[in-house]
Amino acid sequence: MAFKEDSMLKWLIMVGFMLSLTGCYTLDKEHYESVVTTPSKIEKLEKTDEQLKQEIRSIKESLSNMEHTMEKEISANDVELKQTSPQKFMVTVKEQLLFNSGSADLNPQGRELIAKFAKAFEKAPATAHIRVVGHSDNRPVSKSSGYKDNWALSAARAAAVVRSLIWGEDIAPSRMHIEAYADTQPIAENTTEEGRAKNRRIDLFVEQG
Repeated sequence: MAFKEDSMLKWLIMVGFMLSLTGCYTLDKEHYESVVTTPSKIEKLEKTDEQLKQEIRSIKESLSNMEHTMEKEISANDVELKQTSPQKFMVTVKEQLLFNSGSADLNPQGRELIAKFAKAFEKAPATAHIRVVGHSDNRPVSKSSGYKDNWALSAARAAAVVRSLIWGEDIAPSRMHIEAYADTQPIAENTTEEGRAKNRRIDLFVEQG
């Protein structure tokens, strides 16, 4: 019996030793493979970094084109451009440049401006998208407008801009997003006509990613 127990103990020790060797081999193999694949990972990171830099350059170029294309409207304080991050900028357009009072139909001047915007957008990265946001003042809409409230009006105006960009300027629908906030995000006081005029606006965000 003692002989059998001794043999069993030796066998278990040998198995444990072999397993430990196998474990070491597996660990070393994994470590080796991680070292070997490191250069390719670095190359991938370098490509990603270069791609990001190119996208930022493209956004800057698109913004510069916007400034040049809309120079007249910017000088008249009807359009404002602002870069909000390295991969995003916004174009704020006053209501009167796009729509008649109480209407969500683009006027001729508005269609011309949207065409200018679309032309400058061509310089944006292929993966960039446009977020169109409608805003209003806090005065109730007139019954003759056909809109129930400022939510409906601001949404209809944002939708009109999106339709013009898609159908009129051939920008892919997949690159478009639409939002509406009525009078909940004012940029000026609603206590004066000047302030209300600033709040009635369309924001177009050009965003990467």
